[in-house]
Amino acid sequence: MTGGMWISLLACAGQLALAGLALVRVGKSPLALPLSLLSIALSTWNFSGFALVRADEDGWRLVGFTAGLMTVPCALHFILSFVGRRRSLAWAMYGAYALFGALALAMLVALGAPTLEAHLLTLRFGLLVSALAIPILGGGFALLGFHVLHSRHPDERARAGLVLLGLTLVVALLMTELAAELGLEVVRLGHVGTLLGLPVMATAALRFGLFGDDPGAPRLALHAAGIAGLGVLAYLAVVRLFVAQAGTLIICTTAVTFALVAATRRGVTAYVSRSERLERLATLGRFSAQMAHDLKNPIAAMKGAAQYLKEEHARGRSWDGQGEFLDLLLEQVERLDRVVDTYQRLARVEPLPKPVDLRRLVEGVLSLQVFASPGKVVIIRELAAGLPPCAGDQDLLANALENLVRNACEAMPGGGTLTVRALRDGADVAMEVEDTGEGMDARTRERAFDDFFTTKASGSGLGLAFVRRVVEAHGGEVLLTSREGRGTVVRMRLPVTDASLGGAGVGEAA
Repeated sequence: MTGGMWISLLACAGQLALAGLALVRVGKSPLALPLSLLSIALSTWNFSGFALVRADEDGWRLVGFTAGLMTVPCALHFILSFVGRRRSLAWAMYGAYALFGALALAMLVALGAPTLEAHLLTLRFGLLVSALAIPILGGGFALLGFHVLHSRHPDERARAGLVLLGLTLVVALLMTELAAELGLEVVRLGHVGTLLGLPVMATAALRFGLFGDDPGAPRLALHAAGIAGLGVLAYLAVVRLFVAQAGTLIICTTAVTFALVAATRRGVTAYVSRSERLERLATLGRFSAQMAHDLKNPIAAMKGAAQYLKEEHARGRSWDGQGEFLDLLLEQVERLDRVVDTYQRLARVEPLPKPVDLRRLVEGVLSLQVFASPGKVVIIRELAAGLPPCAGDQDLLANALENLVRNACEAMPGGGTLTVRALRDGADVAMEVEDTGEGMDARTRERAFDDFFTTKASGSGLGLAFVRRVVEAHGGEVLLTSREGRGTVVRMRLPVTDASLGGAGVGEAA
């Protein structure tokens, strides 16, 4: 085999391994799916180049074009996910998939239609692809470059730089293939580019946590590399056996690809199931700890009162003057009943709306926070006077605010300033929590309210998701603003009660 064919095979194996590593993280990281799709497309393109030289069958040129076309939307999908713009620019992403998917489908149809193939493998079609791909990829790279320049955290800046370098190597050198197809006299370096981009992307994934912190990543990388190696050996065997039978060769290589996906899927399923079990246990542990804390105080009060009355009875003293202890027992029983009822409503997020004074609610939540972080976090209250009551559930809103306050304090382990506001927001009222912590990067900010998403080693990923559900159950809205190095602001906007619409105005900050 020639050197170019070996490069194509090595790049094919490497891209398959990277795809396997990414597939394991699908569902856990927004970067996993687009990177796996991009790697599969590049692996297919590299193998089609090898097969084209080995089998000398023009059908492989169409397969290569098909894979090359799909690298454009996959690359855009990956870039938008990386810079945290996947949702805000979803229209561009899906539009690119629809456009280039249609062109790729035309390429596949041309495998059995020589007339269509003659129209597609032309200079005009190449110019059309260039005119569509260059603006899309240019916009994506501009977003990625902007992200690199504005990243404050060293690890994020390193990740972004590696991603930019890796994609630049792949895309720029792939463009030499397109230029050669258009008749320009340039050296074809596409296979070299996909090979050179591999160690860069692998470093970003394994060394700088591209998919998040994962202590099992090296083991998964070895697993993916093993599957990729077996896949390439299977491809070589198929090519050797059916080199003169183009149709059989394409069918067999497709079957091998499906077998590789199935093998990888087995590993993915086992890994995801284990992760989900750990997440459920973490969630149960956090929920149990909070419930134990809420039940412990009333139980301790009841125990103390019961022990005192028992001692009085043992001494033969009358209980006639101990009515306050009996009242205490009844109060704590009622308190336990309220706690159980609250947890039932927390699970269902079913508010019992009553007029709620946000100033009083904020003061109640913050009254204990001074003891939770003494001397480390400075708490500032900015409570607007004359706020109308909102229609809400006191317990649910208090729990939501406690979640935000706790998150803000955990974001400032070395101390900082926590500002909690109650204010008028147009026709509504709002509570706002601001911290001076490290803030969030773009990807974290985009997924902050997703269920089970957390950046904390011991977190359950339910805090902000619970806040969102509570506020939406009240007919309100949660807004999050965060920048790396500048802290985070979360605002819970809530509707006022009907009786107060157009009522009292907003006073000065207290």
